[in-house]
Amino acid sequence: MSTVQVEQTPLEQKQTSVIKIYLWVLSFMKPYYGMTILLILMGVIVSGCELMIPKIIQYFIDIVYPTGDYQTFIQLFMILLIVTVTIILSTMGQNLLQRILSEKTARDLQLAAFRKTRELGIPYFESKPPGQILSLLNNQVSAIQEIYKSYMPVSIQFSIYSILSIAIMLSMNVKLTLIMIPVFLIYYIIGPYFARRAVLFGKQSADCNIELNKQIYDSVSALQEFRANDCHDWDMERHENSVKLYLKAYLKTNLFSFLRGSVRRLCNNAGAIAIFAYGSILSKTEEITVGEFVVFILIYFYTIFVLTKIVSLATEQRQLLFQGEKLYELMNSEPAIIEKENPILIKKVRGNISFKQVQFAYSKDKPILKNFTLDIRAGEKVVLVGNSGCGKSTILKLANRFYETSSGSITLDGVSIKDLSLKQLRENIGCVFQETYLFGYSIRDNIAFGNPYASEEDILAAAKAACAHDFIMELKDGYDTLVGERGVRLSGGQRQRIAIARMFVKNPSIILLDEATSALDNISERDVQEALNRLMDGRTTIIVTHRMTSVTNADRIAVVDEGEVLESGTYDQIIQLRGKFYNLVHGKILK
Repeated sequence: MSTVQVEQTPLEQKQTSVIKIYLWVLSFMKPYYGMTILLILMGVIVSGCELMIPKIIQYFIDIVYPTGDYQTFIQLFMILLIVTVTIILSTMGQNLLQRILSEKTARDLQLAAFRKTRELGIPYFESKPPGQILSLLNNQVSAIQEIYKSYMPVSIQFSIYSILSIAIMLSMNVKLTLIMIPVFLIYYIIGPYFARRAVLFGKQSADCNIELNKQIYDSVSALQEFRANDCHDWDMERHENSVKLYLKAYLKTNLFSFLRGSVRRLCNNAGAIAIFAYGSILSKTEEITVGEFVVFILIYFYTIFVLTKIVSLATEQRQLLFQGEKLYELMNSEPAIIEKENPILIKKVRGNISFKQVQFAYSKDKPILKNFTLDIRAGEKVVLVGNSGCGKSTILKLANRFYETSSGSITLDGVSIKDLSLKQLRENIGCVFQETYLFGYSIRDNIAFGNPYASEEDILAAAKAACAHDFIMELKDGYDTLVGERGVRLSGGQRQRIAIARMFVKNPSIILLDEATSALDNISERDVQEALNRLMDGRTTIIVTHRMTSVTNADRIAVVDEGEVLESGTYDQIIQLRGKFYNLVHGKILK
């Protein structure tokens, strides 16, 4: 079975994976590189204009104010007004680009993740709880979206500002600028410790949130079971424990984030004190003008904030990337079933199916099928019987190519199903399971699910063939009746007949029935069996059942035991053998 393995390694050992994940995140921006370049240019304009304002203030303090030049003052005011308007307009454009870029990249990411789950197919869904998959497609996509929406644009903007501001500060006074180096280094040495702890607990918080979502999903999905078994207290206890674990990790994340911020503010203020002290000396010796000193202080406060914030942003992005780690692994997982580049297309599928020495196991230490061999002729109805766990349902999954065989071959009309188009294979196979999934739409929509292009006449004909038309017309809204979530407003027999109507609309060459009537009462079974008999007429059919009516009406019975066909023949033939099937019947395992 294909599973997504998540290797648990210490935080310090994940540098390489973080870089890979970050490059993968950036790859979704590739289609919008023009927009990204424009966003960077906007950042240059905004940062340049923001740094012009302190220089205008410096010129006013050093030149205009001492001379009282009113004309120059008006000119400075007009320049300041133009710069301010430019900042406002550029910021508006920048914010608009950020929003468009983040929404488009996040949309592409979510669609790519959704497509990937479809590529991975049944093995992936059978190995992952639905709550975990929903969390991947919602929470972790949202976490990555924050990188596009906030962190990446801010990091770009701050980086541009830092480069320009440091260049201006160096041009004003190199000695004062050098004071920033120890201030930044102190924060860089101390701050990341608290940042790493915040990231570590942030990852724990994200994992706890996934578990909490899974638990909530289970609570909602199994509400009927909890009520029937009076297990509300047990469920509430599980929920409270999940909430406590999440809250504990979340509070620790916020604690270390606060400590990191406190260290940053302490370093920034310590540097400001040093600049004030040394700047006063330089001002007295006239190595720096009063205007330059004032402007230097203004630029310093924001620049050191920006520099330390860049370090924090990098650490916080690591936290988000860790949250997206499972999403990254999902996107890099290989599908269990891979279609050939140039698959074979059968002109007309007749329905001859052959299993030749098929071996299969969900896990290496537990083989399910061992040298399973069975030939089924077109139009033949074959029933698979055997003890629970002998591999009957697995055979149907392999026929549908939900899983790949370990060895041996399965052919359809003489062509290996591995060489066939998955689309053609599954268009020609119709499945009716014990648990029928109906969408929360109308009956008409649920029948048309078998063939979205079916006409109204096709839908009515299918419903009549499936013995469903009469009960549908008795409903208040007829074919427009909403069936509710999973068809909860219909009985089990009604749901099964809707599922059979789907198959009539689909009109496949091969029918796979997996305990299609086992959960029904006798009256419902009679109606459903009548519909199934019509559906199976002239089609190749493989039936997994414990119902005696299906067994006796079959063309052939295959007894599966320990992954092999032990007995095969008509009912009378294998009863006369007095072997496994005889014991199953008289042991009342078949009903």
